[in-house]
Amino acid sequence: MKTKTLIILVVLAILGIGGFLVWKNGSGSETGKTEKPTEKIMEVEKLEMPETGKTKTDEGKTEEEICIYKGIWLPTLTVQDPNHLASNIEKLKDLGVNTVFFQASDPLSESWFENFEKTSPPELVKRVKEVLLIEKELIIANIQTAHRNGLKVGLTMSSPSGMEDVDLEALNSKIVEYATLAEEYDVELFAPMNEPEVILGSDTGRWRQEILPKIKAVYHGDIVWKGTGPGLPDKTRTANMAKQSPGDFAGYDYIGFSLMFIPKERLTPEEQLNYADMLTLEDYSQHVELAIDYGLALAERDGVKGLMITEFGIYDKGFLSEEEIARTYEIVLEEGEGRVVGFIAFELLRVEIPGVPPLEEHPKTQEVIKKYFTEILE
Repeated sequence: MKTKTLIILVVLAILGIGGFLVWKNGSGSETGKTEKPTEKIMEVEKLEMPETGKTKTDEGKTEEEICIYKGIWLPTLTVQDPNHLASNIEKLKDLGVNTVFFQASDPLSESWFENFEKTSPPELVKRVKEVLLIEKELIIANIQTAHRNGLKVGLTMSSPSGMEDVDLEALNSKIVEYATLAEEYDVELFAPMNEPEVILGSDTGRWRQEILPKIKAVYHGDIVWKGTGPGLPDKTRTANMAKQSPGDFAGYDYIGFSLMFIPKERLTPEEQLNYADMLTLEDYSQHVELAIDYGLALAERDGVKGLMITEFGIYDKGFLSEEEIARTYEIVLEEGEGRVVGFIAFELLRVEIPGVPPLEEHPKTQEVIKKYFTEILE
């Protein structure tokens, strides 16, 4: 099943697409001309904006070494209210969060945006246009907000919604641009792209190694592979890993992948057959255990520092009770305790995007996260 993690599910349902909401403002690498929006740029006065020529920001940063990255994945951060992170910092710290991971837009084509403009709520289109005029400033301001409050930062780029208009050279160039920004502002974790497998398919392994030296030339923090789910690994597949030569994760600091519970109501009958071993929470627990076994085997084979779950939670919470939703998060934390070095939870906060119904917080899930992030995980 094709899954995207760039935008909350409710937005995907309305737009009928995957991928981040981007509009090219003439600074990208495509050759076609686009018209810049005339709408007033939204106010971001409460966020600290970078001064001209400003480089690294160290104010308020903690030098404490983090043994386990206990984080939140905020794929829609720059599309929400510009003060979303700043206004939720104390809540995140109370939950035990020490890392925020968010994404910047990819270089999509003008044709993609034209389709988005035709099929999306006007308020959403307006917000996206406003954001893209000041996206770099928003990214920097959120990095500074996190660092000023003692949190680590992970940065990645969203994956395009389809390969038909993707210019791989432009894609690589944009990644290097973001890696340069990550270096300049002391970002601790950088991932080249969010779930590249979705668009690259069988070329993913080759590209994974091609982009690595380009990043290392400009960025000297930890490089994370932020991939999709690990598929349906079994014990035999994992056992065979030790017999293999180092693979295409070699050179990365961490391997990361997503573990998201998908309610069976969201799946077609054919998909339910394909995912038959993870349709219940009991089956999902077994799947997570096998997935972590497999990821650790990959990490050992390729000599990386460790395994991260770079996105975990649930797609479409409307099908489950509060207790069941919390359990989907708890399963990953239970199975990963003592084995995984990073847990990046999917959207623990209320999500508000113009033109889209809000995604509410779930207090029981937050209780589970707080218990593990503050009491159990070291």
